[in-house]
Amino acid sequence: MIKSVTDYLDSSARKYPDKVAFVDVHRSITFAELNNEAKKIAQYLMDKSLFKCPIIVHLDKSVECIASFMGIAYSGNFYTPIDTHMPQDRKKKIVDVLKPKAIITDDVHFEEMREITDTQIITYNELMGTLLNERQLDCVSKTVIDTDILYVLFTSGSTGVPKGVIINHRSVIDFTEWMTEHFQFDENTVFGNQAQLYFDLSIQDIYCTLKNAGTTVLIPNRFFAAPIKVWKILLKYNVNVLVWIPSILCLFANMDILPHVEKLHLRRVLFCGEVMPTKQLNIWRRNYPDTCYTNLYGPTECTEACMFYEIDRVFSDDEILPIGHACENIHVFILDEQGSLIIKPHVIGELYVRGTTVGMGYYGNDEKTQEAFVQNPLNPDYPEIVYKTGDLVCYDDDYNIMYVARKDFQIKHRGYRIELGEIEAATYSIPEVEYACCVYNNDCDEIALTYTGGGIINLKEVLKKKLPEYMIPQKIIHRDTMLFNVNGKVDRNAIYKTVWE
Repeated sequence: MIKSVTDYLDSSARKYPDKVAFVDVHRSITFAELNNEAKKIAQYLMDKSLFKCPIIVHLDKSVECIASFMGIAYSGNFYTPIDTHMPQDRKKKIVDVLKPKAIITDDVHFEEMREITDTQIITYNELMGTLLNERQLDCVSKTVIDTDILYVLFTSGSTGVPKGVIINHRSVIDFTEWMTEHFQFDENTVFGNQAQLYFDLSIQDIYCTLKNAGTTVLIPNRFFAAPIKVWKILLKYNVNVLVWIPSILCLFANMDILPHVEKLHLRRVLFCGEVMPTKQLNIWRRNYPDTCYTNLYGPTECTEACMFYEIDRVFSDDEILPIGHACENIHVFILDEQGSLIIKPHVIGELYVRGTTVGMGYYGNDEKTQEAFVQNPLNPDYPEIVYKTGDLVCYDDDYNIMYVARKDFQIKHRGYRIELGEIEAATYSIPEVEYACCVYNNDCDEIALTYTGGGIINLKEVLKKKLPEYMIPQKIIHRDTMLFNVNGKVDRNAIYKTVWE
């Protein structure tokens, strides 16, 4: 029985000790080396009598990050990655919420953390000097069970205070087992990691690699400003699986790179985190027609993905992709505003999720936990917590679930109920458009559309042929470049501020 993600590393280190597990720009690490470095970290934490405590990892994306995650897990503690490029103010807010017992960093970033906390700060080099006591380590590791916390990942909070999503070992184990079985990952799988390690889209890159003794190439996020450089890395390491956010896939499609570079042997391309525009997906499919494409859906609160849709037909540029149906051992359902179950196509309601994928709540935030992690409205008879996503969805005629909008993105404008995502989808279908983002100002009842793309087009006139008059934005703004947040997603808050503040 697998009760800890460290069981994956133990198994792969035994079977493939000399196989490269993770590669970054500075070094590579084998499974045996990763196992050894992780256990040194675990030993240090145990020597400090830390158990079931939050530990922050403040390192650049690197093999040292992965070893730190595993060492913290071996010791029975749980980890929170913090981006080294994150503003100091946000780092402090996370530290204040988490109240970590220790912080793992390096000499380069030591003083950054010392500025905001007096918590014990340990450098990675210091950890590597630890002497192992295998018997003690084994004794402590055996006390870890699958309902123990593995990590806390922080997302933005509406009040300005980040929310720490709690995920346990079982959630990640079940997700990893499903991903491996469904997508046939094995020791020959090579992931080209795009997501930052504090972002949930990195979960399968880490844990499917540990389970299957595959390899993950950790690509620095600054490299994505030079896509050709990224492509050379993918070729160098024979990457065959990409799990990327749509904005980055769109970057490669929009820059017309795919037909003009050496071909990868891509088995699978998966995308998650935001809506994937069909126009850019079709560019990928034309250039890689034999690759399998999958749309994943899932919030951080549900261990990355709880639904999926295999792209099994041709979609026109102005169609919207389904998010499909639930992953194995997960149940999703749709409720209307009265709390009644929706079973008919094209009726919009809120999506709820139940199963082991659902997280344990928000760290140190009872109020927000009770708002989102609720008693199953369909079950009044015994305790059963489900996640209330805040996403509006509906069934299509084939009973695939279609994402409509965040509840926040569905607006009432001039008496009409409008999904901003529908305006974005229509805009993306226009050949000249590369990126599009629609925002709404409730105070002045205005819709604003920001877009990027070459050529001068009368976008309003084009949209009038695709949308009813009441959905045409009052403000249409062309930008040379789109605004993205630290995770590479289109930054709606920043765009709102450029329009109205």
